[in-house]
Amino acid sequence: MSIVLPLDEEQRDALQELLNISMGQAANSLAQLIETKIDISIPKISAVTPTQLYSLLFETEDSFYTRQSFLGDVHGEVMSVLSRAGLTEVAALMDYDDPLSKEDIQEIILELCNILAGACLAGLSDQLELTTNLNMPTLFQPDKSNFDDLKWQHSLVMEVQFVIAISSFSMRVVFCLDDESLARMKATLDELLA
Repeated sequence: MSIVLPLDEEQRDALQELLNISMGQAANSLAQLIETKIDISIPKISAVTPTQLYSLLFETEDSFYTRQSFLGDVHGEVMSVLSRAGLTEVAALMDYDDPLSKEDIQEIILELCNILAGACLAGLSDQLELTTNLNMPTLFQPDKSNFDDLKWQHSLVMEVQFVIAISSFSMRVVFCLDDESLARMKATLDELLA
């Protein structure tokens, strides 16, 4: 069952362009920290149920997962999927010594999520002139039952993938908005387009 995207074509194109700018700023923030090139995918925007979100996010094996909520004019959650492959090379770029301890790995994952998700959300919020506050990320292990119990039954999902050029490391950042926040964002997009 696919859900109709709750944005018209003009709103979707505008949001995709704003996301592209925000994600580019996020990639630049990380690229400066690790002094290497980062490629980003074209942002994908879709509408999904919690079950579809679970399938979309957690189809990959051998990954780390984080989630962090945000509040303000719009609220929702950012979920990140980080590949285990290539994490050692990224850690070296971040000046961590090999072998990595469990604490090092956790610290690196949370720092990467905070940099990328924080810069993405800040960039998007600034462009839309919305106030948002991002909470600290936490590691979690996805469980299908957690997704079936989400308080919202539909979500607008904005997704982008970051790939570090010299490593096999990649990270997907997915923003989820509930209906109320989506209505606020649509109204703001309409003001921008007017």
